[in-house]
Amino acid sequence: MRGKRTAVGLCVILLFAAALPMLAACDDKEDVRAEDAKAELTAEGVELTFDAVEGAEEYRIYHSPSRYGEYELVSTQKEPTYTHEDAYGYFRAEAVREGQVVHTERLSWETETFGENTYIYAPTDDSEAVNADIAEKFETLEDGQFSSERFAVLFKPGQYADVRMQMGYYTTAAGLGLSPEDVTLGYFNVNAQWFDGNATHNFWRGAENFTVTGDVQWAVSQATSFRRMNILGGMSLSDGGWSSGGYIADSRVAGAIDSGSQQQWFTRNSEFAQYRNDGWSRVFVGCEGQTPGGAWPSGRSTVIEESPVVSEKPFLVFEAGIGYSVFIPALRQNAAGVSWDGGVIRGEYIPLSDFYVARADRDTAATLNAALEEGKHLFFTPGVYRLDEALRVEKAGTVVTGIGLATLAVSDANTDTLLRVSDVGGVNISGLLFDAGTHSKSLMEVGTEKTSVSHAGDRIFLSDLFFRVGGAARRYTSADVCLVINSNDVVCDHFWIWRADHSYGVGWAYSEFTDEEGNKVTNGNVTKNGLVVNGDNVLAYALMVEHFHEYQAVWNGENGTVYFYQSETPYDPVQADWTSHDGAAPGYASYKVSDGVQKHTAYGVGVYGYSSGCDLANAIEAPAADGVYFEHLFTVMLSGHRGGAIYNVINGAGGRVDADRFDRTVEFYYGGQIQETGRG
Repeated sequence: MRGKRTAVGLCVILLFAAALPMLAACDDKEDVRAEDAKAELTAEGVELTFDAVEGAEEYRIYHSPSRYGEYELVSTQKEPTYTHEDAYGYFRAEAVREGQVVHTERLSWETETFGENTYIYAPTDDSEAVNADIAEKFETLEDGQFSSERFAVLFKPGQYADVRMQMGYYTTAAGLGLSPEDVTLGYFNVNAQWFDGNATHNFWRGAENFTVTGDVQWAVSQATSFRRMNILGGMSLSDGGWSSGGYIADSRVAGAIDSGSQQQWFTRNSEFAQYRNDGWSRVFVGCEGQTPGGAWPSGRSTVIEESPVVSEKPFLVFEAGIGYSVFIPALRQNAAGVSWDGGVIRGEYIPLSDFYVARADRDTAATLNAALEEGKHLFFTPGVYRLDEALRVEKAGTVVTGIGLATLAVSDANTDTLLRVSDVGGVNISGLLFDAGTHSKSLMEVGTEKTSVSHAGDRIFLSDLFFRVGGAARRYTSADVCLVINSNDVVCDHFWIWRADHSYGVGWAYSEFTDEEGNKVTNGNVTKNGLVVNGDNVLAYALMVEHFHEYQAVWNGENGTVYFYQSETPYDPVQADWTSHDGAAPGYASYKVSDGVQKHTAYGVGVYGYSSGCDLANAIEAPAADGVYFEHLFTVMLSGHRGGAIYNVINGAGGRVDADRFDRTVEFYYGGQIQETGRG
């Protein structure tokens, strides 16, 4: 059950202390990491037990309110134990023998609870030390496209005028206030200089819940989340080269957003002075601001005035004197603008004590499932969690969320799936990357089978979920389907579902060879579909699905709605293998609405082909039913130098793209044919 706000306080500290007695050690290069020490929360604050050092005559205990704050001597004593009222402070102990300091260690409940890959800062921290941490991680992850490192930077409420937040791969930065106005940074930048300004590979990173005083560069592509941000200047979405993003939600930009070279972009429930440049597709849902003008297709904007149903992604909050909780923003219907306007922020706090805080260095599928069975929510800290069986979410109202691109990866022992949600209401899953292994039937399933059970009164929300088959390891990988949604009344908010098209282990079929160094290498990332939706009344914002062997997205459920779809067909098919309709049609449509569906709606649907040398009959297939409606759909042939064509946009209509024709557009399609005007 979700806890109420009044549950946060001393009772939370006591509960957390009972549930999570933990060691905590500050990640500081100058100090020895404690091995047997621990820091336990109590009613008095934090009880510290430092390492006992043989022959030590005394222990000097120093306290700082934050990681890199000023340390003050608070105790000199004979025993290595100490209690302090600052439960979330940082402590250093010096063991003294014969007048010399022979051992130094640091303890922090925060570091041990959230792990060494989570850096939590406060306004009392020395900004040079904070910047050194950030620069070190940026240098490691700037070009670490398939790194196994994960990193989260969290800022407690306050001002950080001198902090320079640069962000590489597998990094999230977030404010810990209730409002983005509670945390202010002076500088924030994401660029693509490592790739000569080409941002088409700038994946897997996120920024959430803080204010930036000046202009911001956010040169990214897919699997990048920009949420609940408050930018007091302008915003640039490219870095001079190509770019292929992206996603903004629940954010305010005082100046203009310049999309530059961005091919496509999705913006939801945000406010801006102006949005410049068109590209191929811009979808705005529930936004306030000046969007690019011009009627389709000369202007390429799709503007929907309100989001029909939305609940923003859960986020971690820290409050002085209270501690940590996870805030679940309230459901909004027919919503425009940000959820935090005017300081009135509606939602529900869940004490962190109600969560099992997962760490990749110690947790397994068994420990995580045990926590779920006890009724805990899950909070994933940054890391790669290799799971030998599915995590089972079986209780209504369960929240599973992650920071720092926490990654659930299939082990060789797991041929099933990574995460299975029973057909129960109120579940909220967010902030995770799912990575395929040798073979599994899926990576995530919501509902075990199609039922008639309605969750309209307690919807299931899925936010910032990314799926990957191949690319990250020099090995063969396979998953039949990445994501299967069987439940009804699911809201999907920002997915990138990707069969890798570059890097290691990429190939249309299994292959084996010996490299130049004599190592045996297996290639191939074999799949069927990216997404299969069997449930009814499923709504998706910002759906991106790419490169799978058959249909990229299959919609079997009734009354589905999609706002923004972006897809590239596979780069590497063999035409003889890549045919649908019992071999009668070349290729598989990217977006497939099954024949029996009577009602389906989609806005801003783009399908791209690239250098495959193979043909595709239709980018989109859908029934010719009166209730099936598409608005603003198009195809693009990114490169035709190897031949190949997309014959039609949808159902034999819309025309051909190939080496001689770059793109085709259809403004409205319903009732089985292209229409001159939209549905009223």
